[in-house]
Amino acid sequence: MKKCLSVFLSILMLLSVCAVSVSAADECQHSYTGTYVAPTCVDDGYFLYVCSNCGDNYKVTENAPAALGHNFGEWYVIDNAECIYEGHEKRDCARCGASDIKTIPVLGHIDDNSNGKCDRCNEPMKSETTFAPFDWLMALFQAIIQFFKDIFA
Repeated sequence: MKKCLSVFLSILMLLSVCAVSVSAADECQHSYTGTYVAPTCVDDGYFLYVCSNCGDNYKVTENAPAALGHNFGEWYVIDNAECIYEGHEKRDCARCGASDIKTIPVLGHIDDNSNGKCDRCNEPMKSETTFAPFDWLMALFQAIIQFFKDIFA
């Protein structure tokens, strides 16, 4: 008996849900109004249709214009590159204000007059000392070996 009642209630609930769905769909006599949405730099244009009765809407992209693409102006410097610091250049889109930034490489020190100071920033030039990639490791091992030799000698 409980099983029959459970099946009966399940069928009743299913029918009520179907009835509500069908009646909700039949309630609105759609009255759509179309609006043209212009393309932007990155998004295509489209026609948007919205029902004034229920708010249902849909887009139509057929025969609508494609995205315009950015209209960037000229590059201008926002940070000058220096001897040890990168610089940056920027350009802006005239339509939407988006920015594009690129890096200006580090200039590096120069000493054309050989006075021992950088001609750009006046910093003292450091002598060029080259090390093999693992010299520091070899020096560490040698110090450890010497330490143990001194202890156990």
